[in-house]
Amino acid sequence: MQHTLHDLGSPDFEALRVRAFNLRWATVDEGVIPLTAADPDLPVAPAIIEAIASYIRVPHFSYGPSTGLPTFRNAVARHFSQTKHADVDPARVIATNSAASGITLVAKHVLRAGDEVIVQDPVDFLVAESVRRAGGSIRFWRAEAGRFTLDGLRAAITEKTRALFLCHPHNPLGTLWTPTEVRAIATLASERKIQIVSDEVWSDVVLDGRPMRSFAAHADEACAPWVIYGLSKGFGLAGLRIGAVIAPDAQRAAEFSHAQGFDHTIEGVSTISQIAATAALEQCSEWRAAFLTHCAKQRDGAINRLRKLEGITIDRASEATFVVFANITATGIDESELAQRIEHHAKVKVVPGSPRWFGTAAAGHIRLSLATTHEILDEALTRIERAWPLILSTAQTPRC
Repeated sequence: MQHTLHDLGSPDFEALRVRAFNLRWATVDEGVIPLTAADPDLPVAPAIIEAIASYIRVPHFSYGPSTGLPTFRNAVARHFSQTKHADVDPARVIATNSAASGITLVAKHVLRAGDEVIVQDPVDFLVAESVRRAGGSIRFWRAEAGRFTLDGLRAAITEKTRALFLCHPHNPLGTLWTPTEVRAIATLASERKIQIVSDEVWSDVVLDGRPMRSFAAHADEACAPWVIYGLSKGFGLAGLRIGAVIAPDAQRAAEFSHAQGFDHTIEGVSTISQIAATAALEQCSEWRAAFLTHCAKQRDGAINRLRKLEGITIDRASEATFVVFANITATGIDESELAQRIEHHAKVKVVPGSPRWFGTAAAGHIRLSLATTHEILDEALTRIERAWPLILSTAQTPRC
């Protein structure tokens, strides 16, 4: 079936200017287009709204089960089986207050102060932040020609390595490990008795029909992975703060929920958010298919235009995610300075590849989020194209 943007609906930009924070519409100056935080502009699927409306018609908002509604946990398990080649027992699933919360809680649970942890560089800052908050000592796994290879991982591992915190699919590079690569990484980690924690919040945004294999498929390994999941990227539910942890087995899921305070209502997830997420997973496959088609078209168009700008190189198209990570080294301008110039001269806000966001290996890059309408992206790129000669000029960006 051919899916189009019409299937996705039209954004309410007035609402976004009030509601969309985290570097987006509600935080930028009037007239600036934010291609920043990876939170889609597009409205959520109608089935999600209908599910929420139906739930709130009954005037009782009681506590739900501590580890999540059975309907939500079952939906996550089925979704992983159907889309990520991982047979997951619902007893392994714990609902969490966002994927960010999930990875932070798992880090706290599996790490001890001083544990050596391998983290990719570059990678979304939350991966490294979760390790730091748990007291881990970070050792970086550097990308080679834009990919994280098994040989690179072997070189990064030492006798002190206790855990491997991954981002799969990868933000910001947009790369996706093949099923064979996932299996090889899981096997190597098991042989070395290294615990894997895999952030798979982007696993619903895999493009061009590529197969997605979750590390949750390798629960039979000696050091079975922990997997973090969320619905902010693939279904646009960032503000509902809904995610899940998939533990290696049911026993460790129970130990995790007890140790992290789920049994005492210290942790837990809004039932409304779980209702919305369950509807997304069970009723919105066609919406997601249309969204992925749209993301691929946005990616192809953006890459084609950005590559024509002096000083920008993009070696390969993203295999997953809806972001483009452009190399701007040849401009001779620092990534933070260039991002400021783009905002000042083109009225478009992008994310610089600074250590704050992605680690030191992200230097010389900018990231653009493409999960908006074709019209908004076209306008943003047109502004950048027109302003590019001025952006590349030697004059410094005026500062307030």
